[in-house]
Amino acid sequence: MAARGSRTLGLVGLEVAIVLENGQLTQVARAGFGLDPTAELVPMGSGNINRGVRFVAGDTMFVLQELNEIAFRDPDALMGNATAVCDRLAELNIPTVRFVRNVEGGWLVDLDGVPWRCYEHIEGDTSPAMVTSEEAQSTARMFGRYAAAIASLELAEHVPGYHDFDLRIDSFEGAVANDPLGRVGLAGETIEASVRIVDRLRLASSYAAWAELPRRNAHNDAKAPNCVVGADGTRTIIDLDTTMPGTILADIGELVRSATRALDDRRPESIMAQIEAVNRGFLAGFDGELTDTESAAMLLAGPLLTAENAVRFL
Repeated sequence: MAARGSRTLGLVGLEVAIVLENGQLTQVARAGFGLDPTAELVPMGSGNINRGVRFVAGDTMFVLQELNEIAFRDPDALMGNATAVCDRLAELNIPTVRFVRNVEGGWLVDLDGVPWRCYEHIEGDTSPAMVTSEEAQSTARMFGRYAAAIASLELAEHVPGYHDFDLRIDSFEGAVANDPLGRVGLAGETIEASVRIVDRLRLASSYAAWAELPRRNAHNDAKAPNCVVGADGTRTIIDLDTTMPGTILADIGELVRSATRALDDRRPESIMAQIEAVNRGFLAGFDGELTDTESAAMLLAGPLLTAENAVRFL
């Protein structure tokens, strides 16, 4: 075992190709985090970015999770943000993630160049989408409360341009032009539809205001699956990895997308009711004034974030 820097503990001699085998990760839990699993480690459902396992040590269930360094190039900055956020939420008695320090006092364990972290598992339910106005308003209120709580923190922008719409579109257009994987021919109609949608968004009267939004700390991935609802109704915001400076309208936009994507009733008035529930809930939780620029761009948040996600994952 060797330390690497002040924050990351190093474990050497383990093959990255087999890091998800129970024996290897048991060693990470024991030697890295000082926890002794009392049962087999259970793989968790894989998310878009990170992978991990659950295990029990003593009377507590923990999660051991790999940080994807392709998506997150600065794990130390990420964890600096996440732990600062958790400390602030705890000070305000807002439910939050509880990370576990490694045996040397840092937050990460390096397994042959791959960083792993550990935190207490949060019991509760998550939903892939919000299908009622009540769900949309309650979830949005919690994200608004989260944004208000972290507003004064000095956080690092460890993924520059994460919700920079023009940068995402430039990347999309470059991928289409270069076609590195030979997929353009298979997705021609979808690409053309995406281009038309982007062009329409850029013609919106509030589009210019979007480029002038004030920078505020935001979760940046505010959606239903990232809000755990406990048996008593307590809501806990999770997946803090993208919390950093940006715009809170990105959170509102992601919530609108999450609140409207699974509606069975696609009538405009039903969609608008969900959007209004999100806006009402977020602003109630945020309990602060939006600037004139933010107010002017607010209705564009949902369509813009939906389009951004579409071209990002196309």
